[in-house]
Amino acid sequence: MKSMRSKIRTPFLLLIVVFPLVTLLLFNVVVRVYMDRNTKSELKTVAGSIGTSFRKEVTGSLKNNTNSILDEAFAKTYKALRNTKLASSTEMLLFDRRQELLYPKSGEEGFLTEKVTSQVRSKLQKMQDGKIYTLRDGQEKYFLLPYSLTNLPGERPTIVFVSQTSGTNALLRAINLILFCVMLLGVALAALVASRLSARIARPVVELSRLTKNIGQGEFTLPEQAFRPNDITELNLLYQSIGEMSARLAAYDKSQKTFLQNASHELKTPLMSIQGYAEGIANGVMPDVKHAAEIIGGESKRLNTLVEELLTLSRIESQTYAKELISMNLSDVLKEYAQRLGGFASKLNRKLQLSLPDVPVNILADDALLSQAVMNIVSNCLRYAKTAARITLKEEQGFAVIQVTDDGGGISPTDLPHIFERFYKGKGGNFGLGLAIAKSAVEFMGGTVQAYNSENGAVFEIAIPVQK
Repeated sequence: MKSMRSKIRTPFLLLIVVFPLVTLLLFNVVVRVYMDRNTKSELKTVAGSIGTSFRKEVTGSLKNNTNSILDEAFAKTYKALRNTKLASSTEMLLFDRRQELLYPKSGEEGFLTEKVTSQVRSKLQKMQDGKIYTLRDGQEKYFLLPYSLTNLPGERPTIVFVSQTSGTNALLRAINLILFCVMLLGVALAALVASRLSARIARPVVELSRLTKNIGQGEFTLPEQAFRPNDITELNLLYQSIGEMSARLAAYDKSQKTFLQNASHELKTPLMSIQGYAEGIANGVMPDVKHAAEIIGGESKRLNTLVEELLTLSRIESQTYAKELISMNLSDVLKEYAQRLGGFASKLNRKLQLSLPDVPVNILADDALLSQAVMNIVSNCLRYAKTAARITLKEEQGFAVIQVTDDGGGISPTDLPHIFERFYKGKGGNFGLGLAIAKSAVEFMGGTVQAYNSENGAVFEIAIPVQK
């Protein structure tokens, strides 16, 4: 497994090395092709001019020309060749019709060696007039262009122009050396830049990794100077997100601990009552066994209700509740809920009023969750109402709004921000779970719930999207 620094630096350096090498190779190929083509073109031009000049100097049969005349003609022609662009890289060879070398007299003239001259002579018979041929001698490359003196009726000698490419090779070597040095310098600078860049990225990532590890171990409070901000926007956003996550985890951890403490306390009270009366009955110290059994039964029901509410809340918040959304007409559903709450309202000597629209209001909802949310809120309003509570249904901006009001004294300003928190109990509250379950259930179905005070008492509003 490679480090981030290595993952960043290695491809970067490979690109810096490979790209210049490929460029250098292509440059050499292109330059060599261009220079060879240019040399061949100039060789043809010079050969045509020099060949014509030699014809003019040598007239009649080769047998009738003395050596002095040929020497003079060849010297003039050679001098003319020295005045061309190819002066330093081109030589002339004069062969008779028997392919015997006439000039130059020596086996070596300029860059020509006896070996090269011998190879030219061996190829002469297969050469076509005016066509360029390539001859290689080790690492050296030569271009050959034969030119026949066809206007001579005698032996019809042939001039062969030989051009070498050593100048091209020298130029390419010099250019390659310069480019290679530039490439090495570029690689060194690129390695330095890649190392600095990878370090700038890797260092804050290591710091962020250390922070996340600490968070995983339960250290939700980020220490000061734990991360030094830099000019990389994404890393700063990541640190900000980690900070927000840490704050949420800290709040969640605190709420879970509070939840466990409150749940333990709420469970302990009825259990102690049940245990006490049960032991009293078992020891025969309870004078009224029937009354003790009734208390045990009541506390058991209370305990069962508490456990059911805890399980419901846990399933909703852990996303393990099997949500089954069905289409329902809220007007019909609210009538049913009101009937089920009628007995509770009569017990408290309160009235439960219902105000519904004339047209159906259809939503997608889970009947069990919706009934629990609505009935928890309505029963809460009935307990705090003076005389009555009202359920009103209306449609506003694509939402079905269920408004539950009472004519009580309203919600205390100190309690209002916390009434939907788990185990938060205001004056006269039961377990502190009813409104928390209502909020979780409504939000689980994609709706919202809020509470506020009006001039006449408390107001709760449940808003659920209308079915389209």
